[in-house]
Amino acid sequence: MTFKKHIILLMSVLAISSCKQGELRHRFDSSKDTDYYEFSLGDLGLAGVDNWEPYKYMILEIRSSTAQRFLLGINTDNGLHEKRTHVLPQAWVKLCIPLEYYREKPKPSNDLAATVNKPQNGVGFQHIEGGTVGPLTGVKGIGIKYYTPLDNPVVEIRSFRLSNEYETPSYLGETPYVDMFGQWADGEFEGKVHSMEELQEVWAREEQTISSEALPRSKFGGFLEKNVGGTGFFRVKKVDGRWWFVDPEGYLFLSVSGGGPVAGGGGDAAKREGLENMFEAYPPETTAPAYYFRNQNAPAQPRMMSFGEWNLHRRYGFDDNWRDAWAEMTVKRMSAWGLNTGSPRPSSFPYIGHIRLRIESIYGIQDVYADGFEKIVADGLAYLKDSKDDPYLIGYFLQNEPSWLETEPRVCQLLLDDTADRPIKVALKQYLAKNGDTDETRTAFIHKTYRTWIATLNKYIRKYDPNHLILGIRFGHSSVPHPEILKIVKDYSDVFAFNTYRLSPNTEYLDAVMAAVDMPMIDGEFHFGTIDRGMAPGLVQVADQEQRAIAFRYFAENGFSHPALVGIAWFQYTDQGLLGRGDGERYNIGLVDVTDQPYPIVKGIRAASENIYQVHSGLQKPFSEKPLGLRGNEDDLLSKSNQ
Repeated sequence: MTFKKHIILLMSVLAISSCKQGELRHRFDSSKDTDYYEFSLGDLGLAGVDNWEPYKYMILEIRSSTAQRFLLGINTDNGLHEKRTHVLPQAWVKLCIPLEYYREKPKPSNDLAATVNKPQNGVGFQHIEGGTVGPLTGVKGIGIKYYTPLDNPVVEIRSFRLSNEYETPSYLGETPYVDMFGQWADGEFEGKVHSMEELQEVWAREEQTISSEALPRSKFGGFLEKNVGGTGFFRVKKVDGRWWFVDPEGYLFLSVSGGGPVAGGGGDAAKREGLENMFEAYPPETTAPAYYFRNQNAPAQPRMMSFGEWNLHRRYGFDDNWRDAWAEMTVKRMSAWGLNTGSPRPSSFPYIGHIRLRIESIYGIQDVYADGFEKIVADGLAYLKDSKDDPYLIGYFLQNEPSWLETEPRVCQLLLDDTADRPIKVALKQYLAKNGDTDETRTAFIHKTYRTWIATLNKYIRKYDPNHLILGIRFGHSSVPHPEILKIVKDYSDVFAFNTYRLSPNTEYLDAVMAAVDMPMIDGEFHFGTIDRGMAPGLVQVADQEQRAIAFRYFAENGFSHPALVGIAWFQYTDQGLLGRGDGERYNIGLVDVTDQPYPIVKGIRAASENIYQVHSGLQKPFSEKPLGLRGNEDDLLSKSNQ
């Protein structure tokens, strides 16, 4: 080891004691739309250590007063490289962040979330898609930036180190972060319960007061105002220049989905290193399949319940009928709120299927060149025969957020660099040898491969289930897909699908797609969250729970004012939980919380659902009030970005 490296390592060790608790602290200004502050190398105890290339990790002990995400940046001689970051609010946590996130773009995984969400062992996570990357040379300091900061947030750092050794991210709080109900222990908020007796009173009050007055709709949730003839299954039709779903009885239909509720969603707990003091109590163990197993024939094995599941047992009991009781209440809720798609009882309420198929993919692209590929698809989709006669099934989504879109040449390079001689790698080499190796030919190869994948799915879906719609690929990128991708959708789908996280669907995006393919469109994901529950506010933030109701109504009515939009799907029914899901996401985005209490947002759902027929017909203007505290992923929320 060189003398210079000895000095660098020594200085990084000294940085541990040079950042004392409370020494580095900054309050951000809520009067500003964007507020930024930078801690210098001197502040961090790293004066003179401006080359971070020799290091793998930055390790910091940090506390934020808010659940808002912020941009954590490294300011270098080649620019400020920032990544969206979330940490538990009002608690000291230790993060161990790989510096590779700042040096290079992420490698594509099976979808966008798996590609860009990087967990920190339940105490935080980073979303690393956005921002620039580059060499970590000429480092000046680390910056923190808030967009639309709420409540003048404060960030403190008491330790900062560079290291080549991984350390487990940890909860450093002195008291539990999660209470016995799965709620944020230290936070106080509207709707928080403090005892079992209080929670039982809340549940009883809902059961006594929930409205049984569903909106005037057909058996399948269609609008009674117009019937264009039924076929026994859902279909799409253009009427007077506007696209609609048509329900099995022939009534015009717009899908408003509550995100596919599952019993016990949200509030996972874990016994693992770094989280020893995280929980007031652990949920009990069970051998029943976990809530996220839609197939209840999943193998029984001991596991810890989620807090959401534990609370449902507390409400509905532990006998075999508890799921039925929950499902009955959920259907009653959805009908009262104005939702018409995605209940826990698929064959008695409209729902959308998702193609589930185990097949090898590399960087998110399926290896259609592998031996037996078509047989795997044929055998894997045979289960669709079981639902082909179900009139409540609207159709199937094929895939969610392909992560390789807009990075096709790089994906090809990753395949070429792969040490394994996979069939797709062999096919790629042959294609480039024949057609030349350029960005255009690499893109064409990925699109050719993807066409084979989607065409094969289409072939066997139509074979096993000729009655239901193919709802397409839920695109998640900011720009309109490549013309060849649009052609693939047009050739093999009945609907164009996309996910969007904005105040409302991007009209320019919808117009461009409609001009290219003239298809009905469905928004497969959107949500609004806030910061009062100890979780991050999701991909679009508003000021509080009441503003979430306003945001839903604005999104729904302004979305359905477009002639091509025929459906919207909230993501998701239950909050994600304080510990976060597997990739770290920990969003307050539920229609109900972990204790099975509805949020005020359901009032906005009902209001929107009462108006969407008139709005989509062009007979009524959409809701115009915008929510307070609004901010999305981008600096400019109203940019062309879907994400």
